[in-house]
Amino acid sequence: MRICLYSEKVLPGVGGQEMVVDRLARGFLARGHTVVVLAPRGRGWVRETDAGLPYATFRHPRFRSTRWFVASHGWWLARLQRRHALDVVHCHGVYPSGYVAARCAAVAGVPLVITSHGGDIDDASPLGRKPRLAPRYRQALGRADAVVAVSEFIETRLRQWCEPDARIERIAHGVDLARYSAAVPRPAELDPRIRSGKYFLFLGRVVRRKGVDLLLAAFERVASNTDVHLVIAGDGTSYPVVQTAASRLSLAERIVLDRWVEGDAKTWLLQNAICNVVPSRHSEAFGLTVLESFASGRPVVATAIPGLRELVVPEHNGLLVAPESVDGLARALREAMDRPEWFDELGRRAVETASWFSWDNAVERHLALYEDLVRRGTRKA
Repeated sequence: MRICLYSEKVLPGVGGQEMVVDRLARGFLARGHTVVVLAPRGRGWVRETDAGLPYATFRHPRFRSTRWFVASHGWWLARLQRRHALDVVHCHGVYPSGYVAARCAAVAGVPLVITSHGGDIDDASPLGRKPRLAPRYRQALGRADAVVAVSEFIETRLRQWCEPDARIERIAHGVDLARYSAAVPRPAELDPRIRSGKYFLFLGRVVRRKGVDLLLAAFERVASNTDVHLVIAGDGTSYPVVQTAASRLSLAERIVLDRWVEGDAKTWLLQNAICNVVPSRHSEAFGLTVLESFASGRPVVATAIPGLRELVVPEHNGLLVAPESVDGLARALREAMDRPEWFDELGRRAVETASWFSWDNAVERHLALYEDLVRRGTRKA
């Protein structure tokens, strides 16, 4: 098959959606399919990064507005269709990419799949709160031949937008089990204050909705008489705010701030943490960092919000606390420090949870969906 993956977020950007698109593209290629990735040019776009990928990546000008001239970007999708005679167009995002594809006449006869990664249909999404965009959301989803929900929460949200007869397929993301289960040596570049079994880990985007400020407050309450550190590995719009807040805490010397980590550094941090802490304020489409922790053999302390409740089973592979609760986070961190053997046992059970997910399974299920749509033909042309 000739597959186009159209996503607003791709490598070299850092985040869950970028990683998902990359892993699917590589999986399709490995099975003998042709893959082209279409994406807008990013602010930090580096042409050499695209050239180094095993699949072809095509870039169109960035979206300058969430409302005006969005559909005009279909010109580049039409160009790909003329060049590759696509069998499937799979948009990662209801808006804008899904809307662009829905409006593009050149692919009207090509099966269209749309996956929401949550950021566009979440109640907290700036896009989702714009009433003038609602008809465009419905137009995109109405044209789609299949809509992929990555979690129960996303499926529930999608059903509020889709037509009653919409085909919604639940396909979870995967995790690289082999990578995270294999022990790696401690990378030399890590801060020397970070010691195995002596730190809590936050790994992700440093933005307000991720609740890093709540974690800082909880850590200060419980760690004063210990040698435990807090490692915050990530970047985002709130990084300067977190940096300032951390410097003012009484335990500032035991908070290690790092920009985004990848490769062996990320793997080692996940494998050697007391636990990964995911204190998000709102819903999560799918807890990729949770699965990565589980595959690394470490439990997770997370807030009991949609998207995380589906993965974290209290006292089986981690602990859940109430959203926005510094007290709840502090109690969970204290329990993790006081009961290390129990947390090690939770980590062993977490590996079992991770084993239910794999990229091979995710890739195969997507291909099965594509093949069925190609066989049936598009019903929304």
